[in-house]
Amino acid sequence: MSADRPPRAPYSLWGLVRRARPSLRLLGAAAAMALLAAAGQLAFPMLTRELVDDIAAGRDITPRVAGLALVLAGAALASALSSYLVARVGHGVVAGLRQQLVDKTLCLPVAAFDRESSGERVSRVISDCDAIAGLATRQFVNLLTGVLMLAGSVAVLLLLDLHLTFTLLSCIAAAFVVVIPLALLLEGLARRTQDHTARLGGILTHVFSEIRLVKAFTAESREQARARQEIGEITRLGLRSARINAALEPLISLALTAAVIAVLVVGTSRVSRGEISIGTLTAFILYIFSVAAPLIQLTNFTAELQKARGASGRIARLLIEPEEDRRAADAAPGMGAGLASAPGAPAAALEFRAVFFAYPGQSGLVLQGVSLSFLPGTTTALVGASGQGKTTILSLIERFYEPVAGSILYDGRPIADLALGDWRARIGYVAQNAPIMPGSVRDNIAYGLARRVSDAQLREAAEKAGAWSFIEQMPLGLDTPLLEQGNNLSGGQRQRIAIARMFLRDPAILILDEATSSLDSETEHQVRQALAALMRGRTNIVVAHRLATVMGADRIYFLDGGRISGMGSHDELIASHPYYARLVARQFQAPRGEGEERRVGR
Repeated sequence: MSADRPPRAPYSLWGLVRRARPSLRLLGAAAAMALLAAAGQLAFPMLTRELVDDIAAGRDITPRVAGLALVLAGAALASALSSYLVARVGHGVVAGLRQQLVDKTLCLPVAAFDRESSGERVSRVISDCDAIAGLATRQFVNLLTGVLMLAGSVAVLLLLDLHLTFTLLSCIAAAFVVVIPLALLLEGLARRTQDHTARLGGILTHVFSEIRLVKAFTAESREQARARQEIGEITRLGLRSARINAALEPLISLALTAAVIAVLVVGTSRVSRGEISIGTLTAFILYIFSVAAPLIQLTNFTAELQKARGASGRIARLLIEPEEDRRAADAAPGMGAGLASAPGAPAAALEFRAVFFAYPGQSGLVLQGVSLSFLPGTTTALVGASGQGKTTILSLIERFYEPVAGSILYDGRPIADLALGDWRARIGYVAQNAPIMPGSVRDNIAYGLARRVSDAQLREAAEKAGAWSFIEQMPLGLDTPLLEQGNNLSGGQRQRIAIARMFLRDPAILILDEATSSLDSETEHQVRQALAALMRGRTNIVVAHRLATVMGADRIYFLDGGRISGMGSHDELIASHPYYARLVARQFQAPRGEGEERRVGR
């Protein structure tokens, strides 16, 4: 669903199940097996009645016993097959639904992740799908067999004896007048438990991913308190559910006991009067369980249904969120999909024309009428204090967000008109924090590439980035697994792997966000030489923290308050921009070792 298509009405629970395309063939087979199992269970009391009557009459019971054993074995086998087939369909439904959620989440714009924590989104895929899994597997089997058993049992009981049937159903109905309200109360508790579980998952996901920050600032007690609050609420709701369940079980047992006593009292008097046989009374007692058990199953199904509906509501809200618009636009000259995605694609001018931008949900403008020009074959630097809009400009180039006014053009064409995948394939971004994904060194250097990459190409890219020297010393070389966030690498090693990734990507637009900040002097010199070759003929954009990094830039833009307060070469800005000249003086006149720390913020 593209961003400009109006969303459908929120998906119902069964609409979500249908989206996963369950196998109708397997469902039909499961239903057939359930019918056989129900038929066998319904026949069991009747066969028992015949057996008891034969015993009372002194007849040979061998054929009856053999038939009874055969029916019981067949019913058990059919029930097992039905359970397996429904479970297979149910797990397929949940797997399909989870895959849809993963696919959908990865297609959402970056702004969507600003509204909800990653832990809560993970909970949608795991916890909420688990609720639907329970319904689509275990509870669906209970519903199918329960309905068949209840309908069949009542029909047989009515045929056997109306008086005893009404006696039995009256006892059970009286119990369920109390049971049903309690079951409905359980539904609300289950939904609230899911909500608090999702919040706990969000807290833990964030804390564990930033565990070094937590420990560095001795914030363990703060995070323990946040988690304790959610765990306490989950425990409180769980105990309330346990108390209700503890009350339900005796009520159901009492109802069954009362039904058995009532049937025995009424039935015995009818047997003594010769109105029914002892076998019929025995069958009635057995049918008590055939009626009560399905009613209990249906009550459980209702509770699980409401729990799954709550989960489906949250899933549906995710599924109708607008996605990034990845439609392929008509290719302009030199902008074909194949060319745009190809390594070494020709660069063109990138322009910002009077761009205004505010982050979703925030009132203040971050960029106010910004006009920029990034020319191919040149290096353009963005300089400014923290919070002045440098990172925002990079996000707009990547199309993580869209400007609220103004336009961004590439080769004279709005980038919003270009296919998103083709556009991003033209951009190479070396971030300051050098992110590492789970996987091997090989996986990280070749990350995101659609084409196959040989070991020779990987090694060449690593050598250019100054990374091969430490990669070849790793236990498994390129196949060495990297820990979460690259925690078994130093900061400089992570940065060099990120730069090696860029050599393979070979982009038309190269963004360097302090790309050499984590390197030692010798390695930085090597990488700068390699970057100089990589930057040749491309549209290069550098975000500078150290002004020494941008002195050689062809053009420098100075951002202040979301506006461009100065532009030109390094020498031109020193002459025309007092603030820039003052920052340069501070950094280059500081005592040795201090200048490295005095940087212009993001």
